[in-house]
Amino acid sequence: MEATKKIKAKKEVKEVIVKKYAVDGTDSGVVTLKDELLSFVPNQTLLAQYVRVYLANQREGNASAKTRAEVAGTTKKVYKQKGTGGARHGSKKAPIYKGGGVVGGPKPAEYRLELSKKQRQGTLLSAVALRIQQGSVAVVESDIVKLPPKTKTITTLLKKIEKNNTNILFVLPDSKALGLIKSVRNIEGVSVTHMGALNAHELLNAKNILVVADAFETMQQMFTK
Repeated sequence: MEATKKIKAKKEVKEVIVKKYAVDGTDSGVVTLKDELLSFVPNQTLLAQYVRVYLANQREGNASAKTRAEVAGTTKKVYKQKGTGGARHGSKKAPIYKGGGVVGGPKPAEYRLELSKKQRQGTLLSAVALRIQQGSVAVVESDIVKLPPKTKTITTLLKKIEKNNTNILFVLPDSKALGLIKSVRNIEGVSVTHMGALNAHELLNAKNILVVADAFETMQQMFTK
């Protein structure tokens, strides 16, 4: 049964087509995918584990409420102990009073979780392979990184290739393409990253992923190491 599943998965991957576009949005054909990428079976259990770890690590854990011992204020007794007909109170710093301490309130905590180096490497490979196999990835020719900063160039490209909806991720070869970074940052719903900072959460969260040709070649090389 397990062997049958692997054969079926491989057959589905072989039918994947990654389109390639010129800077002006015209169709430049398709990208040839390497066999190692086509045959890779994403580990979705590991991806789910990674997302949990990633989101947990976004928590700063700085929330803190003061107890009655930490609240600033007088320690003078509110009123005499007996003869008032009311309950006994020792201080206005008690939780029952406005401005008093908090009972069971939050305190700074560490929520950080860890993955091993091998798990992190496997996660990125699984995320790249999964999104390519889902048809969410397209390639843009490398000339785009040489363009001067101009938002209209990118919006025209997205409209031409019918990807002008929200939640788009541009993946660059490195962080030196300042012109493209400046062009993208003014477009709502479009984000940009590079291969040195790419993570699985960005890939899984994006609806459409546009990869510069040089960066896509680096992606493919990840599967041949």
